Amino acid sequence: MKIEDWFQTLRSKAETIEEKWSDASEQERLQLADQLFYLREVSDTVVDLWLQFEERLSNAIRKIKQMEGQLPAEDNHTQAAVANEASNKNTLKKELGSTMQKSGNESVSPSKDTNPYEPMFRRGEGFYHLRMFQDAKKCFEELIQLSPDWESGRLYYAYCLLFCEEQEHAFREFRLLSRSASSPTVVSSSFNAMGCILAEEKHWLEAAQAFKSSLEVKSEQEEARYNLALCYLKDGDAQEAMDEIEKYLQKDEDDWEAQMLWLRAAQLLQTMDESTELSPPASLQLPTRDLDNDTLQEMASLYESVGNYHRAQICYHFLTERLPREGWAWHGLAWNTWLIAGTKRALTLLKKAISLAPLQDDFTFSYGWMLLFDGKVDEAIGTFRHMLEKDRDNRLGQSGMISAYEKIGELAAAKRLAKEFTEDQEPYVRSLGYFHLGRLAVVEENWRIAEQYFQRTLPHANQFREVPIYMQLCASKLGERVSITELLQP
Repeated sequence: MKIEDWFQTLRSKAETIEEKWSDASEQERLQLADQLFYLREVSDTVVDLWLQFEERLSNAIRKIKQMEGQLPAEDNHTQAAVANEASNKNTLKKELGSTMQKSGNESVSPSKDTNPYEPMFRRGEGFYHLRMFQDAKKCFEELIQLSPDWESGRLYYAYCLLFCEEQEHAFREFRLLSRSASSPTVVSSSFNAMGCILAEEKHWLEAAQAFKSSLEVKSEQEEARYNLALCYLKDGDAQEAMDEIEKYLQKDEDDWEAQMLWLRAAQLLQTMDESTELSPPASLQLPTRDLDNDTLQEMASLYESVGNYHRAQICYHFLTERLPREGWAWHGLAWNTWLIAGTKRALTLLKKAISLAPLQDDFTFSYGWMLLFDGKVDEAIGTFRHMLEKDRDNRLGQSGMISAYEKIGELAAAKRLAKEFTEDQEPYVRSLGYFHLGRLAVVEENWRIAEQYFQRTLPHANQFREVPIYMQLCASKLGERVSITELLQP
């Protein structure tokens, strides 16, 4: 029997016990409990045997490397960096946009021949690789009491504390190592881990300094470079984030998380200064099928924000190929196709999106919006009214109706609806109401009133791209002068 089949049999037994438990009699439950205890004994035996195997395998690999001259023999107080067989990178609960940062550590071990505590170290290391951090913590805690100068053992202990959510204690251990360890790898990893803990608490400035210290000790600590770029981005320093992540991408151009970080930094920089000319790294210059789904989605968003609808369309095309049942991918493809080629080609794609997600109001709104701008006003009004029949306070449906009323010349009805927006508790909705009223005032050529309405949208000017143009128009009609740059400052 293959080992995979054996484990599948064990899993099936555990599932069967779970399923039978609720309907079992007292006698049957005693029998099931005996089976559970037996499975627990099997599990413990497997772990012990695996730890023995891991120890023997690691020793064999190290001995062979020493014989081949790839790894020098080390004494008790000198650590040699060797690859971590279980995982090259140990990632701290990291996701895009969160406060947890990317982290990695190298397994650092002394020679078995000169240290009597090697079996204890290997046992703790085995637990660590199995992600049994509580058990690993106990091993390394005992180890550093017996051998307090064993730097790699203390490093593992600190990481175990971190994964056991004892951040304060872990931080003290990492700080001790950063000040006292002789191994550059241990010092650099400790600074990197300290930065991660600080970043969890959103202390971006202090975290960035820790990552810088990590790179000063060991410039090839790429995890710290990634983390530094992420800190800069979280702190609003878009250019610094781009500079660091571009260095990172020179070493690993296919890291999709780094690609997304660059895209987010570019998006922030574009928001801060629309005149900025961006030159993407080679791996991001053209969207390709090789890119990760999340990266393609980020790229599409960036391209849309800068008006490059053709490249956004390519991204969404790749996404619909991979995710044919995701309505948002079809909606993105439809929207950018509409901006490029018009309603006829876009509506079929949009109908696909609506069929996959019929409750998604923004898809239905887009459908009505395309009809409205294609001159099919009655059909557009029917679409928006359908939305309002389901929810009379639906702001998307109301926005569509305001534009439809404007199209057919019913400005009074449009104004009444827009004024309801200005009484909303949500600041963005109020700004949207003032934006609608400003446009309606422009239609009536009430330039001063229009200017006043547009002024009130400025807190959300980045979401109303037409506002600076409308403001310039109003200023021109009133014989005044205003630059777009001045309007963008707020």
